[in-house]
Amino acid sequence: MTRRAIFELPVLERFLAALDIGVANFTLCDIRDGWSARFDACATASLHYCMEGSGALVMQSGERIALNSHSFVLLPPGTAYAIESGHPSPSNETNHGRLTDWPSRETVPTIQAGEGAAGIATACGELKLDTNHGTDPFSTLRRPLIAQFDGSSGLKNQFVLLLAESARPGLGSRALVEALLKQCLIMVMRRQIDAGGAELPWAAGFADKRLAGALEAIFERPASPWTVERLADIAGMSRSAFAAQFMKAFGQPPMSMLKLVRLRKAAGLLATTTLPVAGVAKMVGFSSRSNFSQAFHAMHGMDPTAFRRRPHAAN
Repeated sequence: MTRRAIFELPVLERFLAALDIGVANFTLCDIRDGWSARFDACATASLHYCMEGSGALVMQSGERIALNSHSFVLLPPGTAYAIESGHPSPSNETNHGRLTDWPSRETVPTIQAGEGAAGIATACGELKLDTNHGTDPFSTLRRPLIAQFDGSSGLKNQFVLLLAESARPGLGSRALVEALLKQCLIMVMRRQIDAGGAELPWAAGFADKRLAGALEAIFERPASPWTVERLADIAGMSRSAFAAQFMKAFGQPPMSMLKLVRLRKAAGLLATTTLPVAGVAKMVGFSSRSNFSQAFHAMHGMDPTAFRRRPHAAN
């Protein structure tokens, strides 16, 4: 199976979903001409999409990244930055600390720096991670990842539409922008993988079709009675070499990844179906309900029945 054939399937999206990676603290930044806005570092990587105008994203090291309409930047964790309008030398600056969560999910939160003529408008967010049950796959990122999305990417027109919508935000606007930012992330990661994944070990793992094929098998058939030996056979590697390379690439052993995928799928089934708990356990590959309930409680802090009964379980 070739690398391209593998990625005709949503394996990367499933990987990000298994690690429960999303976008948090979403904010639209409206930086007027002659102004800049400074933001403190956050613990996770941050995402920035230039919706219109031009300017620069300036890292704490002083490195400047040019921003134009439909350019995207993923900054490494722990990086403070400023967003400047296209004015040659912004003379005014505002400080906003970190991007923060907003109480309403029905509106598009906006930060405006300055008054006067339009400068640059960006959609920004931070990666949301569940590091209690997996590692941060972006913790080793040392350099910003930069991409330019044109019409062929399928995102440019969506963001143009979203820009018009943001002027009159309504129900669902915020969720739509967050979903689009995540799509940007996925597309940038695909480009990294196609380039061999030099910036991230797990991207390099996806670029290795042997490891990617084994990971695809886990996502496609999580209920199968997988062992390290069987997955190593799919990868065409020895057991020891496969286990070591998988751990290096994805930050956890193959069986830990399998367990994580099974429990994520189980949570979805509990939230969206009326299958009995024992049936859910069987569907995701657990040999007994008791073993499943113990593993589920360890991950979610409650047993499967309590999880199903909680309000808005699907969220």
